[in-house]
Amino acid sequence: MSCVTKTQVVRAYRFALDATPSQVEILRRYANASRAAFNFALGMKTASHERWKRGRDPLVAADMDMAEAKKKAPKVRIPRKPQVHRHFIATKGKGPIGPLRQGEERRTPYPWWEGVNANSFQEAFFDADAAWKNWLDSMTGKRAGAPVGYPRFKRKGSRESFRLTNTAVRFAGYRRLWIGGGGGQAAFTVRLHEPARRLVRLLDAGQARILRATIARDGHRWFAAVVVEEIAVLPNRPTRRQANAGRVGVDLGVKSAAAFSDPVVLAHGAPGVLELANPRHVRNTEKKLARAQRVASRRFVKGAQKQSKGYHEAKARVAKLHAQLAARRASTQHLLTRRLVEQYAEVALEKLMVKNMTRSAKGSAENPGKNVRQKAGLNRAILDVGFGEIRRQIEYKAAWYGSSTRYVGTYFPSSKTCSNCHWKNKELTLADRVFKCTQCGMIMDRDANAAQMIKKHAQ
Repeated sequence: MSCVTKTQVVRAYRFALDATPSQVEILRRYANASRAAFNFALGMKTASHERWKRGRDPLVAADMDMAEAKKKAPKVRIPRKPQVHRHFIATKGKGPIGPLRQGEERRTPYPWWEGVNANSFQEAFFDADAAWKNWLDSMTGKRAGAPVGYPRFKRKGSRESFRLTNTAVRFAGYRRLWIGGGGGQAAFTVRLHEPARRLVRLLDAGQARILRATIARDGHRWFAAVVVEEIAVLPNRPTRRQANAGRVGVDLGVKSAAAFSDPVVLAHGAPGVLELANPRHVRNTEKKLARAQRVASRRFVKGAQKQSKGYHEAKARVAKLHAQLAARRASTQHLLTRRLVEQYAEVALEKLMVKNMTRSAKGSAENPGKNVRQKAGLNRAILDVGFGEIRRQIEYKAAWYGSSTRYVGTYFPSSKTCSNCHWKNKELTLADRVFKCTQCGMIMDRDANAAQMIKKHAQ
């Protein structure tokens, strides 16, 4: 019986772009069109919603129950992508323009659609639909997770990004990405910082096809995330080496980013380690980041219609530091998660409630919290490690390497229980970094003991 199986999977490949200054201007125009199109569609939705509220509010004012008023209010249809697109086509370039000032060129009511590929704003119409649906599903309880707020308009200066379908993006060789034009803009090719040799070969062999591509600015660089559907050969069971290694328990923390129950080889040719030291990316960057933010704050002129060139340079410096910080954190997370799933047949973790763990200790005016500053620092450290992202990566990478995941419950006392005799120390605090068992006399590092408990009791 074969230990591998062919299946269709959806994967994303991310490439850095080496765009020329003129190409950057085109990319920014596409991103601005996407932002304006999203606001256009959301504006139509909110206008329809306001009309419905104007029919509901008089009923509520007449002492009708809110639930009953919602049923009795006149129905107003919220426009979706087809209706939004039809309205856009019918009204673009029309309407009163007004007299032209001296030296002013005649403009259309929607100038953002000119000089861009139609995909850049049509996909934004779909995004507005998704944002509206997420809010409705969250209100009615159909959507799991944290509540989703009322959709908001994208302001100028927000993250620059746009999405294109497979008809408007493809590879032109190993080192070029072809982006379709439209509205007077010719198609153009952008050079990739690194060759996309593996993906292009899959596409040429018919083993993959492009679904869509999201092009966005992250810090000082532009990136293209190409989503493809490909035929992948995935293992359906662990390898002999993984089966012999068995299960590894992983305790995520702050002092050490991760403690392991068994040795994990993090670098090829290096010996196995029982813990991954916390690189503390935020702490190593916070001084530079604070200095750059102070410079940007000093150069910002409140109420000015146009900020200075120096302000935009300082703002770009802040964005670059944030992008570097995110890239270093992602590099650590991908290294850890891949090494775990490729070396062990099972990876045991805790189901941590990160949102509850990072809740503020500020309290209220009537009942102020204690050690607020220390708790805020702990919250930053937890979010810097990225407990939730590490768990997410292990879950999807396990299927790629024939591994699987196991969990202990959220409130399982892994740190307070002896991994040898299961005696529980209820008085253990976060300041106690060494676990001392009064029953069997075992003395072990707190995180290492927790990793052993997770390994033994994960299900």
